[in-house]
Amino acid sequence: MMLHNESRELAVEAYEKTKDAKRVSEDFGICERTVYKLVAQKRKTGTVELQLHTRGRKKELSEEDLAEIRKLIEEQNDITINEIRDALHLTASYSTVERAVRAMGFRLKKKTLHASERDRHRCGGKA
Repeated sequence: MMLHNESRELAVEAYEKTKDAKRVSEDFGICERTVYKLVAQKRKTGTVELQLHTRGRKKELSEEDLAEIRKLIEEQNDITINEIRDALHLTASYSTVERAVRAMGFRLKKKTLHASERDRHRCGGKA
């Protein structure tokens, strides 16, 4: 059961008054360990509010990384994703960097490979 911020505060106050975690846990319908966690959080951070900002997956690319990527693309507009990763020593995957580049509004240009015969002069009877 998740406690709202007000209930969390009341549970910590009750523990600080009685020093009886078992009784507090029974009164609030939480486990004893939660009481100790809330008290420790209060000592460490000064608050027992839900720590929502620490949830979820962390971003792979920092704001500095994104700025460096933008700078590289503006300096050399035909740079590839792998060249960006190598130049900045990024550990992020190819697709992560690609998504970041697309989110910045840049388009990906594919390098086209073709057979070398296409570059040869066409024979029209002349050798």
